[in-house]
Amino acid sequence: MLLLAGVSLGLPVLATRLVGQGLGVPLLLLPFGVFALVLWRSLRVPATGAALRPGEYVYLYEQGLVCPAADGGARAVPWRSVTAMRQDVTRTSVNGGYTGTHYAYRLSLGGAREVTVGGFLDEETARPPDGSQVRELAQIVLDETVRRALPPAMSALEAGERVVFGEVALAGSGIGLPSGTAPWERVRRCEWRGDGLVVVRTAGAGRWTRESKEIPDFPVFWALVKELCPQAREVRR
Repeated sequence: MLLLAGVSLGLPVLATRLVGQGLGVPLLLLPFGVFALVLWRSLRVPATGAALRPGEYVYLYEQGLVCPAADGGARAVPWRSVTAMRQDVTRTSVNGGYTGTHYAYRLSLGGAREVTVGGFLDEETARPPDGSQVRELAQIVLDETVRRALPPAMSALEAGERVVFGEVALAGSGIGLPSGTAPWERVRRCEWRGDGLVVVRTAGAGRWTRESKEIPDFPVFWALVKELCPQAREVRR
């Protein structure tokens, strides 16, 4: 910074001596103009609603969402068309200091079709960025996921059937993992950690770990696990 300041002041002086004030004065005004512009941009208050353009918003209507499409238009996502939801909530930090939380909710619409909604939010500031309602959107997606998937899952369990969440299956009698099936009484530990990792340790099927974002309809999965497994607990850091 000192070197840059020295060059910014020394170059106009040298130009004035060699060429004259016609070149020296503009060169002298240039760094002060840049400094004034940077100062103005850093101190000015952003206009309300300027953080997002209309095409970048997610709109809620009675039966679903309207999301920005890849072609720049709008795409309607009715709740009835959603077959699974995967949530990814990541707290970010730089040099050990919290910088914000990224929310992403991937909605499967059958086959290979899917849409992702979410956003970034600094949860330690007094107010969210202009136009940001990420918390509200997240709660809506989670509530609709539970409303869609929990009743049929409970009905299946009551009928003695298994409920599948990706590579793990839940039943009233036990939990099915890729390494085998274990009765609930042989589950030694079932945790959902603060870093998003889910850990299941059983006496017969070993240890199974997955990130919560890899488990479809995770709010429903964890609600059922807490109901079926007395050892289930959340570990927050």
